[in-house]
Amino acid sequence: MLGLFGKKSFVSIDIGHHTIKVAQIDRVPTGWRLSKLGSMRTPPDSVKESVVIDAMSVAACLKHLLREHGIHANTASIAVSGGSVVVRPVRIPKMTEAVLRKSIKFEAGRYVPSSIEDSFIEFEIIGEADETQMDVLMVAAPRDVVGSRIKACELAGLDVEVVDVEPFSVYRSLVESDPESEWRDKTIALVDIGGANTSVSVVSQGAFAMARSLPSGGHTLTEALKNYFKLSEEDAESGKAQLDASELMSEAPKENPPLRVIQPHLDDLVREVRRSLNYFQAQGAEGVVQSNRNVDAVILSGGGAKMTGLADYFEHKLGMPTMSLGVYENHRFVGPVATEGDPGLELAVVSGLGMRGARAA
Repeated sequence: MLGLFGKKSFVSIDIGHHTIKVAQIDRVPTGWRLSKLGSMRTPPDSVKESVVIDAMSVAACLKHLLREHGIHANTASIAVSGGSVVVRPVRIPKMTEAVLRKSIKFEAGRYVPSSIEDSFIEFEIIGEADETQMDVLMVAAPRDVVGSRIKACELAGLDVEVVDVEPFSVYRSLVESDPESEWRDKTIALVDIGGANTSVSVVSQGAFAMARSLPSGGHTLTEALKNYFKLSEEDAESGKAQLDASELMSEAPKENPPLRVIQPHLDDLVREVRRSLNYFQAQGAEGVVQSNRNVDAVILSGGGAKMTGLADYFEHKLGMPTMSLGVYENHRFVGPVATEGDPGLELAVVSGLGMRGARAA
């Protein structure tokens, strides 16, 4: 009986700069069900550069969401992201996992820009490169990014058992969850456009070859509209939702002042994504995943990818196949309510976290 009452119940928590999302995900015979799902605006100025600086306010939001959506959980899965989080495949001399565990700080010191002592370091051995070397996926996250999120959850009455990296969660929910996905054996770029940041990851045949965080997202476009037209935040968001980025591809585009205001910011984002992909293709000599340096497709997700025509605009500018993809477009996922017409673009992180928690339960 004690084992029954002590069973863990997981809630996945995605703490973004703009929105906080919570979800409970259950295994079902056909895959996964988002059985409970809730979101609300992140309290103003409570999260900066991925660090929760007002843990009490974020905890109050979490308590409200759990209560409002009837989520009775005692354990949380959370994710970290941002420019200070390092995800990098490295090639190092062959050694056992136990030896690497002892020497990982020394190995990481060559790649982590912040203090090693102030970072959590994890790794996964990918495999042998040759007789003397092996490939390792290394992850480093600043202690203040991780610790501040754990603190907010603890203040909300939750124990944190799983700390993931956002790009891993995105890949897990959009690709890995579907054994029949056409992208599992390809080289793809996952571009998850959040409120304040955009993560760009290249995954080749299931192995992460590159991950980068860009310091701009969907809120950059909202702010541009808000400041230029002197709008409220709500009106700027509403106006952005009515825009169609594909109109910018026309040789003689119709005059659309709001589109013209956001175009430079869209082009900046496309330019940074292109730079990331060029870097991936150029690092072949030292890169770990050698199988395919050509990116087969770009997949957009995240709340910032909701803009109509955005995938078409990216494809036009990047010159490679681009599509937006949400969790509900994966037949392995079903939602808590009728989700017809809603692809669930903004749910990739929280869904991938939920899958990880369900496996750990």
